[in-house]
Amino acid sequence: MSGWLRRQWHLAVLAGWTAVWFVILARHGGIAWKFFVQGTDLLFTGHDGASAFQHVYLHIYAEYPQLQIGPVPYPLAELLRLIGPDNGVVPAELLMSFLGLVVLALIQRIAVAVRPDLAAPADPASADAGLSWLARVGAGRLRLVMLVGGAVFVMAWEELAVAYGHLDDAIALTCAVAAVWCWVAAARGSALVRALLTGVLLGLAGASKPWAFVFLPVLLLPRRPGDAGAPAHQPGWWRRADLTYRLIAVGGVAAASLAAWLPFFVADPHTTQAMHWQIANMPDSALRALGVHAAMTPSWDRSVQIVLGCVLGAVAAARRRWAAVVLLGAGARIALDPGVHGYYTPEVMVGALLWDLLGPRRPVPCWSLAGFAALNLAPLITHDGAVLGDIRLGVIVAFTAAILLAPARWYWRPDSGGDTPVPQPAGPALSGRPA
Repeated sequence: MSGWLRRQWHLAVLAGWTAVWFVILARHGGIAWKFFVQGTDLLFTGHDGASAFQHVYLHIYAEYPQLQIGPVPYPLAELLRLIGPDNGVVPAELLMSFLGLVVLALIQRIAVAVRPDLAAPADPASADAGLSWLARVGAGRLRLVMLVGGAVFVMAWEELAVAYGHLDDAIALTCAVAAVWCWVAAARGSALVRALLTGVLLGLAGASKPWAFVFLPVLLLPRRPGDAGAPAHQPGWWRRADLTYRLIAVGGVAAASLAAWLPFFVADPHTTQAMHWQIANMPDSALRALGVHAAMTPSWDRSVQIVLGCVLGAVAAARRRWAAVVLLGAGARIALDPGVHGYYTPEVMVGALLWDLLGPRRPVPCWSLAGFAALNLAPLITHDGAVLGDIRLGVIVAFTAAILLAPARWYWRPDSGGDTPVPQPAGPALSGRPA
């Protein structure tokens, strides 16, 4: 344990920071948990005790399209209600807080697997002097970005997990990051199994919150180095040998999505009503800043969010800036969403932290700080809806342009002449793997 703390003390600090924000927000937390209570009552008992519908069950999306929660979170929410008092809100908050720490750990594992120069050798004295110095510098940069970017991530995540209690968003984001890890960094299991698992995770993300299909470009990422035919994150990452694995992953997405949604569509074709549910177009939304002044959600909005997120992610992958696919997908959602809520911020923070580690030649937490400031701190400075909408849209446009249009010399590549990758150490490293 002491050895783990020496290597991973920054993660321990972030765990403590999570506990601080849990305590701060828990007293008045669980704002949105009532929707999970109502939804599980309707799905598992057929009624919620407050409406005329008495036999809802699989008709839940047809009769209550306002419950914009995918099928996946409901069984878990029902289990949590059985565990704790107050309809399980405290166990739910604890679980979601834990998932936030899992997301941070996975992001670090992805970064270390892709950029070995960010992991210090277990025994620097026995390593080449130049490489060990580089590794110590890289490890310092990793800890800096994880501490600074992770600190603002935790603040945003705890608002989602504790203040609001949005289990669906927490599951969607965790599955998306786990899919990235499984595709580009996981070392165990056959490539075929990992491809299938990646697809299933993306399908579960979309079946938790449909907007999460913006993360489908994860399947365009280079596969983990060492797989047969894998490009090792080098130029020409698209190979014919990869096509089979990508098709398997697509099959996993389809299988998970159908398993989650098909029973509801078979039971009631009017389940499609949930896809067209409209919410108010808030005065400070980025959608209004784009010039869309409709009072409610435009009919085209949800589908365009997903298409735009996928297109931007595909462009990033083609330009070998694949680490930005999560951030660009989240940005597409924020830019075109009529709603403005604090629990939207973590999706941007997840993508920003990944990009801050794997995008710049020298990792810096600039987009993590900028995203948090624009989405969470700006409302503390001004209440002018038009200004806030412009700020929300501005930060999305800024990082999208910086990622996709900036010259290649700005960004890290294994062959770019920047930091030389350090071979994976035999002993414990920042990845957290045992010796």
